[in-house]
Amino acid sequence: MVRWGLLRGVMMSGLATLAASCQTTGYNTGERVQLDCERSPIQSGWSNVYTPTRTKCFRVTSESADLISVVHARSFEIPGGYANVLYQDTGHNTYIVQQSVRDVVRQHGEMFKGVSGWGEPRTENFAGKDYQMQDFALRGKSCTAFLLAGPVAAYFAGHRSRAFGYACANRLDRELVERLLTSFTYDVSRVENAPVKPLRLEKEKGA
Repeated sequence: MVRWGLLRGVMMSGLATLAASCQTTGYNTGERVQLDCERSPIQSGWSNVYTPTRTKCFRVTSESADLISVVHARSFEIPGGYANVLYQDTGHNTYIVQQSVRDVVRQHGEMFKGVSGWGEPRTENFAGKDYQMQDFALRGKSCTAFLLAGPVAAYFAGHRSRAFGYACANRLDRELVERLLTSFTYDVSRVENAPVKPLRLEKEKGA
């Protein structure tokens, strides 16, 4: 389950703004909604990967009027384990500064308590795309964190979008990771005119 603490951390970490831009058509700051997972921008073409019907998909926007950023979050069950995947898209003078994969996934907060055995960061190329990756162990499973940066913002050392998250399984080998990551697609146009349900996400303790 994706917590509000994670989504809030994602919205505020790694973002920069070039000029104040309070609002734009069809965009509302501080939005937290649930949407049908079939309309999520995050999809997988692998039949062995699915989101259980009990699991929700979320869309969250920045609470700051100066940052135009949307995060979509989706959880998947995969062979022998699970994956949490997030897609962040920006616009209107907002861009994402470069971060390491470990810094990004640490925003999962309480979900990462008990992590051990961080491996060395590396870059893997799958289907022509470069992923920042780093292995770790969590609750008896082997895991991999990943970060796929989108197009570079013009004239600035940052990105307009990024996909990131982690996968954990009883046996998470390179073949499974490659099959999983290359199965994902990210397309924000899928959400256009999709019905949404406002909701309050559970806040982490101390938030």
